[in-house]
Amino acid sequence: MALLPRIVERAPSLFALLMAVVGWSVGAGNYWRFSWRAANYGGGSFLLAYLVWLIITAFVLAVAEYAIGKIGRGGPLHGPYNFVERYKRFAAFAGIWMAWASFMILCYYWVVTGWIFYYMLHAITGTFTKPDFNAPALWGGFKETYLSWGIGVLMMIGSIIVTGFGVRGISLVARVMFPILFFATLGLAIYSLTLPGAYEGLRFYMVPKAEALVDPATWMQSLSQVIWSIGIAWGFFIAAGAWLRRRDDVTHIAFGNVVNDTAVAWMAGLAIIPLIFAISTTPYEDIKAAGTGLAFVTLPRLFHEMGGVAGYLYGLLFFIAFWFAAFTSLYTIHEVVLRPLKDLGVRPFYAALITGVIAIVIGTPTALNLDWLDYYDTVWGVIGLSAGLVFIALMAGFLVDTAKVREELMKVEPKPLIPLGAWWDVLVKVNVVIPVFFFIWWIAYWEWWRGWDAGLHTYYTWPGLAILIIGGLMIYYVTGKVVERAKG
Repeated sequence: MALLPRIVERAPSLFALLMAVVGWSVGAGNYWRFSWRAANYGGGSFLLAYLVWLIITAFVLAVAEYAIGKIGRGGPLHGPYNFVERYKRFAAFAGIWMAWASFMILCYYWVVTGWIFYYMLHAITGTFTKPDFNAPALWGGFKETYLSWGIGVLMMIGSIIVTGFGVRGISLVARVMFPILFFATLGLAIYSLTLPGAYEGLRFYMVPKAEALVDPATWMQSLSQVIWSIGIAWGFFIAAGAWLRRRDDVTHIAFGNVVNDTAVAWMAGLAIIPLIFAISTTPYEDIKAAGTGLAFVTLPRLFHEMGGVAGYLYGLLFFIAFWFAAFTSLYTIHEVVLRPLKDLGVRPFYAALITGVIAIVIGTPTALNLDWLDYYDTVWGVIGLSAGLVFIALMAGFLVDTAKVREELMKVEPKPLIPLGAWWDVLVKVNVVIPVFFFIWWIAYWEWWRGWDAGLHTYYTWPGLAILIIGGLMIYYVTGKVVERAKG
């Protein structure tokens, strides 16, 4: 017996849907995570490993996740339940697990989006090019304050408004924001490459290093970045798949999703890494600045050192593109979280309001203490999403006739952009093993071989594992009760 969602939405057009899903994928991670990881994990070797994962994992599982929503006719609860042929309760649990992981990420992502918005305002007013500008002082006086919390709350209110209008609100905002951030990032990349000294940064970024290719960290970091950046296993592609019409081509959406997201990430790297080598007197030290250090200290300092009109315009375009990317991801993460409520009959605005308020309450500690934010990011941004990746592969590869799913996806007019063959069936099944294997390999290499000083022991701290296990059991129980009630 199928679970039928009580609120049915359809994308206005295939282009509108593509803009919405690309807006989902292109987020803050394309700017600060991709560039830093590429620079610190082998440059061209990282890019090569990233390309391999795009082919083996990203496109294959993006198609599978879209298929769950399209064929299952629902979001993270209804879609998986209807999609699989056996172990339906487990499938519903797997979908809600992804929504839960996305919710916990939402609880700190509104904070990060607020940071970027604050810096965009400073870019607009020309703060970075003022003679007395001090980058560490600006960041030190803003982070972990009630001001940063308040601006983050404004971002969450914006997300509530956008998602309250459903797919039409999401696609409308994305159609405006994504083209601007794409061409802004392209312009920044082109300009960076014209600067004296940029060639050394380009070589550092693009040339593979043989030793990095045999380092498991290169492969695990690139896999982690693919999962995070493309947006697989968060549950959004399930929700977006439910927006598809029967004639819409899943391979078209998945391919456009992967290509556009990767293009922005690659261009962001071209914009940031050559700039550091061209402007900084200590490029090899600055390139190691991770996350917040890169975005909110190193780059603003470099904009200051550039000075004049060039420094102002570069900082302005960068933070506009950066915030557009973060905000489009914020409201699409929010859509994943609220979609099960909409499928159960809660009106979109009320679903957005309920989940948004709870996200603000639970996420408040991450706004006032960065240790909490790092903890949330580690537990749910890595382990939670890795489990979701396995769930997608299990559902599409083993809990349903994969060949029949593929044949159903190929029934579109005009012909599908990428014809799926038996190779897709095989790769879907292989992806059950890949994330588990490389996660273990990475931990074994860094923890048991390199030692605790590598700093990765936080990935399996006992509190984090306890929350995941206990929370998972609670979700499994509650999901079963919800499914029984929905069927009745």
